[in-house]
Amino acid sequence: MSRKNHIRRIFGIGPLGIVITVLIWFIMYYFEIVLKMPKMMIHPTFRIALMAIFMFDALYLLIGSNYQLLKNGRGNSIANKGPFQFIRHPIYSAWIFSFTGILAMVFYSWGIIISVIPITIIWSWLVQREEIDMLNKFGDEYRIYMEQTSQFLPSWRAMRDSVEK
Repeated sequence: MSRKNHIRRIFGIGPLGIVITVLIWFIMYYFEIVLKMPKMMIHPTFRIALMAIFMFDALYLLIGSNYQLLKNGRGNSIANKGPFQFIRHPIYSAWIFSFTGILAMVFYSWGIIISVIPITIIWSWLVQREEIDMLNKFGDEYRIYMEQTSQFLPSWRAMRDSVEK
């Protein structure tokens, strides 16, 4: 396996997605300043509570995902425990939703919250290559996993099934 393929197998589209995400955040915040959009009016207690929720979510998604990936031998089997039980791409989900939410709360920014729309569309487009690779490698097992979970948001079916177990 070439070094490029090895790095792509380990990190996937993460680095490119992160760069694009940060760029979109800057662009949206810049337009918010240029257009003189009003800042988010939010009670300090509620803001802190939301930031805590977003931070807890990010920590769970990042730590839980990396633990499961290491445990499964990253790319040798389908990770379907921990955060992967509910979301196919929990690390990317943390970037899309948790970090966007944290930044929006820090900067009181409606523009950054709105940026979640183009960011989600771009990550959905970027992740297609990874999903094709997983389908080629694991076939029907991954196809079934795809049916049971969603890309970036928790699957209600997976959450219901985990409670019923």
